[in-house]
Amino acid sequence: MFIRELKQPVSRLKGIGDAAVKSLSSMEIFSVSDLLLHYPFRYEDRLNPVPLVYGRSDKTVNTTALVTGHEFFGWGHKKALKVHIQDDTDSAVLLCFGRNFLKDKLPVGQEIRIYGQFQFKFNELQSGTFDFEPVGEGESDLFDKILPVYHLSGSLTQKNLRKAIAQALREYAIAVNDEMNIPLYQKYHFLSKEEALKGIHFPASEETLRQARATLIYEELFHLQLVIGRRALKQHSLERESRTIPAMLQESLREKLPFKLTGDQEKVLEEIREDMESSRAMCRLVQGDVGSGKTLVAFMAALPVIEQGRQAAFMAPTELLARQHAENGARLLSGLGVRIAFLTGNINAENRKHLLEELKDGQIDLIVGTHALFTEDVVFKDLALAIVDEQHRFGVKQRLALLSKGSHPDLLLMTATPIPRTLALTAFGDLDVSTIKTMPAGRKVIETHLARIGNEQKVYDFVRNELRSGRQAYFVYPLIQQSEKMDLKDAESMYHHLENDVFPDFKVGMIHSKIDEDTKEHTMKAFVARDLDILVATSVVEVGVDVPNATIMVIEHAERFGLSALHQLRGRVGRGEHQSYNFLLYSPELTEEGKKRIMVMKENSDGFVISEEDLKLRGPGELTGVRQSGYLKLRIADFSRDADVLVRARDDVKELLKNDPGFLKPENRNLREMFAKAPPYSDDLLASG
Repeated sequence: MFIRELKQPVSRLKGIGDAAVKSLSSMEIFSVSDLLLHYPFRYEDRLNPVPLVYGRSDKTVNTTALVTGHEFFGWGHKKALKVHIQDDTDSAVLLCFGRNFLKDKLPVGQEIRIYGQFQFKFNELQSGTFDFEPVGEGESDLFDKILPVYHLSGSLTQKNLRKAIAQALREYAIAVNDEMNIPLYQKYHFLSKEEALKGIHFPASEETLRQARATLIYEELFHLQLVIGRRALKQHSLERESRTIPAMLQESLREKLPFKLTGDQEKVLEEIREDMESSRAMCRLVQGDVGSGKTLVAFMAALPVIEQGRQAAFMAPTELLARQHAENGARLLSGLGVRIAFLTGNINAENRKHLLEELKDGQIDLIVGTHALFTEDVVFKDLALAIVDEQHRFGVKQRLALLSKGSHPDLLLMTATPIPRTLALTAFGDLDVSTIKTMPAGRKVIETHLARIGNEQKVYDFVRNELRSGRQAYFVYPLIQQSEKMDLKDAESMYHHLENDVFPDFKVGMIHSKIDEDTKEHTMKAFVARDLDILVATSVVEVGVDVPNATIMVIEHAERFGLSALHQLRGRVGRGEHQSYNFLLYSPELTEEGKKRIMVMKENSDGFVISEEDLKLRGPGELTGVRQSGYLKLRIADFSRDADVLVRARDDVKELLKNDPGFLKPENRNLREMFAKAPPYSDDLLASG
């Protein structure tokens, strides 16, 4: 564990002046400990020789060569030095653009060490980027070692950063204590923390580097699992009397439905029942693809609570979605005698006052709403179940504010953004996770097609034919308005273009986040009622109401959206009996990552597969409702690559807490220091919003 000496400011290190301090602070490096935790992102192998001949196959050369001649090329101020070198395998030239002074440092006949990328060009092997030093000048700073390469900022160079880190290791590494339970170090043959830090920054060999990485990756994931274990232990310690919950209302709804629940829905309902009957409050996340039937499961989960004479709350991130849930709930449950209310911030004062009085008196069984549900004046008579839809759009503190309105109520979270297994073990490690994979019978796979921007006329023609058949379409854009900085299509400009030039015979509407709620609601109702044929939007429709007659989703500049957003947007169609289509229009200047993203969408319809690919491409990001640059920023571990290590760390933490629950007590010195550290290990690990 880092002790007080390691909290010394980086300015204490030799060579770290004001400019370097400013550059380091822009990377959130303020103390010696921050500096030691700034790990290299790659390494250059300057231990093993790679002769010049391998430079012809694009390998990085690391060899000893003889300077055999000089020449200049170009004219005037563009005149540049070319140095000829040769080793036992080949000859090459060093291009010294702007560095003609190297003629004196690389005299003919000088034997040098050379490291650099070479390519065969203009009938010669050449390099313009290289490091060198004369042979026989004592211990080398650049050769005979594995050299770390760091992310830089401002005025920093690799040379001065390496020197600062080397000094920090010499003077402060002795102050580093081992942080993990000692038997774990012995079990996995890990290095000590001091050895691991030295090995990660300046490894003596590839094996040392491997051991250092293994130690630090495990340690980081172990700490992460400890934070989650602490929260889970706290949650599970809130005990209550076990009970048997009634099932009459659930059975009545089953009989009323015109279809059978899927096997996955029944399985999740049974898991929820077991939670509700247990001696601890439920904390369960239900994840399922768009259209898998999570909302119905949520309503059925609320019925035993209501049958007991208690209350349930159903919170959604937008007024549009909350209204849809309220309307669906009324349609499903009103025949069962369930009293439902709808609450948002837009309800007028008089109606709000009356509704809140009824809620407080217990005259409302199920209330559906937005974040307005956890405001201070909302009081329940007996809140027993809190349901949160699209939970990643709410912060932990917001969920806790809702839970505080009852006496240890059960919590049911839902997400249509499937969570990769590794993230389920981390960001949601204190929750029980249920999965609905089976789609309702008769659901057709949405056909996904790609088109380059410039060829969109074919897409427009296809859309026109669908509209003439009575169907409806979405057009989604990455921007609301035109931007001087980005050459991208925007919703407002394209709304006018589509309405006036492309589809003049059809009715076009528009919604985006800058339009007021009343207008958005009016436009959305018109689209649902088929009074509009086309809805132009931004990703605000990613979470939206069901429109079974909408069969086409056109996303322009699809490369600007994350995989999760693309999958959610595609899920807006395919809700009815007709075949649905998704068109991804991409820019001609497509990056490699952009190509990968749209090909994943083209080749996959399974949201769980897409979420794993999204994790690989983006990192944790918004998949969990926390930003990658925030509380889930890992220094050396990687959720995708190190999934097996994460599982091992989780199992070790569970075993440790099982055998030694006191390990998590605040008076434990090591743990107290651990939780005093800055994110990503703070107890607010999942705080967002």
